[in-house]
Amino acid sequence: MKFQTFLIPRRKIIELCLLPLFLLVIYFIWSSFEVMSLFAFGYVWNWAASNDLTALFENKRYRMSMLKMVVNLQNLILKPFGWAPELVKRVVRVLPAGIFWSLVIYFNESHMPWWATFLGSFVFELLQLEISLFKKHKESL
Repeated sequence: MKFQTFLIPRRKIIELCLLPLFLLVIYFIWSSFEVMSLFAFGYVWNWAASNDLTALFENKRYRMSMLKMVVNLQNLILKPFGWAPELVKRVVRVLPAGIFWSLVIYFNESHMPWWATFLGSFVFELLQLEISLFKKHKESL
């Protein structure tokens, strides 16, 4: 029986470990558990979608998992924007988690801050900015 191991890269682990720090900042700004939880949902959604999970999905236990649904929804929404510049792709990556959780909030008729999921996704995408973008800008000055 062949077992495939799934190891998360060090950078992805660091990105996930930064979440409690962001949640602490969010708590001090808004003092709301709802904002913190929806921020975490958006952040973790984009974190999960940014990992290469093909080895994990080959395992039959993950055929119908929530993780696979997140990755499939993210890829479905991003597919039409494959031609777009990187900035447009980053903006579009913020949308799936926010739209999904906004619909959940709407259908449950909850009075929760729908924008917090977009904010969590946006913060994660800001972490994804490559240092080379800043180096190119610095060299042009």
